[in-house]
Amino acid sequence: MKKLIRILLILLPILSCSEDEKKNGKEFFVFEPDIRLFISYAFMNAAGFNHDWNYTMHPIRLEVRNYLDSVLTSDYKKKINRFYIDMGGGDFYGYGVYALNSKNSPNFGLICDTCKIETIDKFVGYDTLLHDFYNRANIPKLWSKYKEDIHEMNLQYKPYAEIALKQITNYCRVDSNYYRNIAKGNFYYQQMPLMSYYTAFFHETRDDYWVISGPSNGKPGPGGFYHESLHKIINPIVENNLEVNKRIEDLVPLSQEQLKDNYNSITSMLCESFVRAIDKILTAQFHQMNNDKLRQMIEDEYRLGHILTFYLFENLPKYEKTNKKLAEYYPELIENIDLEYEKSRWIAYWKNQKDGLNR
Repeated sequence: MKKLIRILLILLPILSCSEDEKKNGKEFFVFEPDIRLFISYAFMNAAGFNHDWNYTMHPIRLEVRNYLDSVLTSDYKKKINRFYIDMGGGDFYGYGVYALNSKNSPNFGLICDTCKIETIDKFVGYDTLLHDFYNRANIPKLWSKYKEDIHEMNLQYKPYAEIALKQITNYCRVDSNYYRNIAKGNFYYQQMPLMSYYTAFFHETRDDYWVISGPSNGKPGPGGFYHESLHKIINPIVENNLEVNKRIEDLVPLSQEQLKDNYNSITSMLCESFVRAIDKILTAQFHQMNNDKLRQMIEDEYRLGHILTFYLFENLPKYEKTNKKLAEYYPELIENIDLEYEKSRWIAYWKNQKDGLNR
């Protein structure tokens, strides 16, 4: 009963907000699937993107790959594989960002051809390849087969969109309309089964926000919005404290032992540790998990190389008891890090892991 009451208390202001939006004739969240993403990731799979973090690919990805393999010639696949290799291989972020900044099919090419977006500057000639691929693979036929399936996947997350943003803005103590105030357009949520499991990214176009998520084995919930949306708040906080951050730069080489050139700067390391720690805290709050379960989830992130997640697990509760905004409290969090202790904790943790394997 207590859990039901708690959920209703969360939902009441959210439902009220949703009603206001309908009265104003606008919808902030959009779950309609985007064919541009589908085409770009179908191309990526046909061109050589074979990796997946799961033991097997999503069924739709497997079906699309088998179809493409049956209709594309060997010479053509070799041609687009050369492009794929030249573009750096499995850059799922780059292929997605290109799609979101391109014209709708069958008219390909960037919407703003004079814009400079570092991520997609390298995709010279991609529009021509996409046009050819669109025709060779009969994309309209393929899209008509999977569009509704993907739409249904997106809609499973619709009930949790407002809940997630409300949790995030409450926790970080920013305006409840933070995302609406800085977006001119809409917030798009897209499941993309042609991506690898457990991958996702956030992108901001001129007017809109986009959260693009590969498949996962978890049930739909607000967690589908936490990580990428949190970056929109956390990244500016970290970037506004560059001098404060320098005092813990020595942790970056240690974290790289596991992160392997990912998040290889103090800024990116801090952003990711904060986002992942708060993501797990919000997950635990929503599902009413105990502290032991939360700690297990935090340890999973620490094990991946996010070296500050244990520290944040231990010290963010102090922030929660204050009336400060996270942006105001952030310098105190960084200044209170015992650098030598965090180094020794890291070394001891991995020594224990190694000793456990050798027993």
